[in-house]
Amino acid sequence: MRVNPFKVLAACAAQWSRYRSLLDPAATRVLGQRLAELRTDGGDRDAAADRAARTLLDALPPDAAAALREEGAQARYSGPPSAVLHQGYGVQDLCMLVLDSNPMVGPVYGPVRERLLSEPAAPWHEGSDPLLIVLSGDDGRRRVPLFQFEAGTMPWQVVLDVNSVLRADLDPWGAADWWLSDSTWWQSTPASLLGQGRDAELRGAADALVSTGTGE
Repeated sequence: MRVNPFKVLAACAAQWSRYRSLLDPAATRVLGQRLAELRTDGGDRDAAADRAARTLLDALPPDAAAALREEGAQARYSGPPSAVLHQGYGVQDLCMLVLDSNPMVGPVYGPVRERLLSEPAAPWHEGSDPLLIVLSGDDGRRRVPLFQFEAGTMPWQVVLDVNSVLRADLDPWGAADWWLSDSTWWQSTPASLLGQGRDAELRGAADALVSTGTGE
């Protein structure tokens, strides 16, 4: 059966929680290596996708591999690889899931990721404060949203305090969304209140979010 490797990888991304449980750690590491080659390959992306798809199919139990082959059973697509989707997922989503542990993929979370990444940001550097929000895009590059800084590389203390409350180390996307989305508390984004003498309100809102489980 001839398969489109990009479609196979996209179908895996759409059901990654299922397929991840069927791969042993060694197979997951090799798949990650193949996806890293695909992400960075400047030449024959078809060949890189073939290697990644073959690694995945060979590592899965026969029934799961057969199901993925069925999903990818079509003539090769001659357009841009990024245009090959399965249920709104593409190969770049699998790269983010496997290589970056980035959950912001697919038709629901992907647009949220792009909205947050559209905000001004600077490259992340080793040694940055661990309480800062760090986000990564489909290129795998890590970046730090600039709203967190009072001046230069000096972060707002209230940002560090709130990020700690929101556990930005575990859920940077949720924390970023809180800061950069309009809130019914103020009819504006929390980030817009930085430097306005509203630190106590920001801390109180974050505490309320954690204690009640709602951002309202």
